[in-house]
Amino acid sequence: MEARTDPVDERAVIDAFHRLYYDAPETTWKQTAWLGRPVRKCPLDLWAYQEILAETTPDLIVETGTYVGGSAHFLAVMCDLVGRGSIVTIDVDKHGGRPRHRRITYIHGSSVDDGVAERVRRRARRARRVMVVLDSDHSREHVLRELELYAPLVTPGCYLVVEDTNVNGHPVSPGFGPGPMEAVGEFLRTTDDFEVDRGREKFMLTFNPSGYLRRR
Repeated sequence: MEARTDPVDERAVIDAFHRLYYDAPETTWKQTAWLGRPVRKCPLDLWAYQEILAETTPDLIVETGTYVGGSAHFLAVMCDLVGRGSIVTIDVDKHGGRPRHRRITYIHGSSVDDGVAERVRRRARRARRVMVVLDSDHSREHVLRELELYAPLVTPGCYLVVEDTNVNGHPVSPGFGPGPMEAVGEFLRTTDDFEVDRGREKFMLTFNPSGYLRRR
């Protein structure tokens, strides 16, 4: 009979590896590239993204927090493979050399600016299926405002992904302060429209624990 791992021991091992991986960014996640372009995400989360896109085939993906455009490029290439979809990505900073791709639209501005949000809403009205990824300012207040603005755009069956819920001791960066995880908890107490999809955490290491939210 195969021995079963104690769930407490398993959680401790996963969290310990998570901290080891996260706390060595210059050799792990800050050195992750997609087709030669930096994409600062856990590769296991990138795999979860491609599964989501293949299953839900969104017409529009809204991303807050562009940085150098690596994740937008990854999503665009996945949309190429799926055969549909476009990306609108928002950031307050401009970075030279961001990838050009026919599926990507860059918006320069704050994701919580009313004018920016209205531009995205107009774009979303033309899409049948909409997915949202929040990966900009990770303070609780900012994420809550993004949730207020962008969660309503997500269509039933599609995903709202709140990234970096692992900070503030979940299990990394314990001194970060209230962040995405706390925002998700507060958001879910106010709505029944979304549920946490634990199936997207099946690879055990994820930077987005409790952050894969599926619209019912």
